[in-house]
Amino acid sequence: MVFASARVEAAWQLDKNEDRKSFVGLSRSDLETDPGRERQVRDLVAGVTRWQRYLDFIIDSFYKSKSGNLEHPLRTVLRIGVYELLFSETPDHAAIHEAVEAAKVHVRQAASGLTNGMLRSILRAKESLPEPTDSNLATRLGIRYSHPDWMVKRWLEDFGEEDTIELMKHNNVRPIYGVHVVSQAEEVFAALDEASISYEKSPFVEGFWRLTSVQPLLRGGFLKSGAVRIQDEAAALVVHSADPQLGERILDMCAAPGGKALYLSMLMEGTGEVVASDIHKRRLNLLRTSATALELNNITIDARDGTNPPEQWIGSFDKVLLDAPCTGMGVLSKRADMRWNRQEKDLEELTALQKQLLDAAALCVRPGGLLVYSTCTIDLEENHAQVSNFLYRNPEFKLEVPPEHFPPSLINDDGYFESLPFKTGMDGAFSARLRKTEEISGEVEEGEKEGTAKHD
Repeated sequence: MVFASARVEAAWQLDKNEDRKSFVGLSRSDLETDPGRERQVRDLVAGVTRWQRYLDFIIDSFYKSKSGNLEHPLRTVLRIGVYELLFSETPDHAAIHEAVEAAKVHVRQAASGLTNGMLRSILRAKESLPEPTDSNLATRLGIRYSHPDWMVKRWLEDFGEEDTIELMKHNNVRPIYGVHVVSQAEEVFAALDEASISYEKSPFVEGFWRLTSVQPLLRGGFLKSGAVRIQDEAAALVVHSADPQLGERILDMCAAPGGKALYLSMLMEGTGEVVASDIHKRRLNLLRTSATALELNNITIDARDGTNPPEQWIGSFDKVLLDAPCTGMGVLSKRADMRWNRQEKDLEELTALQKQLLDAAALCVRPGGLLVYSTCTIDLEENHAQVSNFLYRNPEFKLEVPPEHFPPSLINDDGYFESLPFKTGMDGAFSARLRKTEEISGEVEEGEKEGTAKHD
């Protein structure tokens, strides 16, 4: 039975993801089936992963024994059933029937009775489901909108309750994908129309489109041929904030998998040089393959640790783009698992690495050149505070606003590019332009170095 087997496949995948503490996507067998079934499994896996905490709250509220006694494979099937009852367009009777059938296969025959009884009880109470009653606001909201307490607490402090709720709602819906249509536009849109995939033009970046699914483009070979690139508008706008010019020499310090380096090269029309570097050599292979497909010949790939730049890089680049490793809290709608796999303790390690990379990147900028620091997080400690601390340590750099052609609505009061996803419809992102002063006399320069050392 196709529908039941799709749910069994989703249950198997969810258990596998949880065991690995990762989000590995669809199994190999799924890629051999029809697109409709593939999409169904994908939606179930992503949806249940996003809503996992709230689904468990509902399940535990209706389970008559201790919730810790509920075996994990059965909990997974119940999560799928509750998710379909509350958040999908599946008819109620079908959601319950298919969950019961999945329980027989994924758990055992006897598990079907409990599955049926619990889901029917939840269905009867669908219009008056229990609400979290914890005294802590972050916990109540974290349960209701299925995010970890520590994230919710930080957002409440940074953005307030209303915007925090809107952010979590955004993270819990199917994501919109950004696509750069490079060539074969007629064929690309024909493939989307044939698959009934909706799309609209980006309001911010020329040549970019917002799609509800990229699967027809993958199956049609458009990505492999270089006709399209999958890149969110926010990532493209980071590149535009760097304002690449013809003939410049630009370093992309944490380049893998290479989307920004490719776009830099394209905007430079093949002139100058883009040095794409990253510590992860294997991930740079994706960039090499894409550059070949797009016939971009001005990209130099250099696998190395950005915290330790070679001597030949020092002071030699017109611009340096540092898209730093971060918590990724701006892309939680696309990375359904990240909210559960990230820990608050990761922040200390990441902010320390960002600091190291920023100081190393600064060494590579020529006098008068530009350093662009960017992340795909919305966390103020990784963004605003990181830049403020950098400027304190490096007084030879000054903050400047993005170029005139940059969308003014995306520049915040401090002069940074900032995308809050629930407001812009793009990924969450941040970038700051940091201009290095022109070379000055040795005597003054020594004085500034001494001052900097005292600050440190």
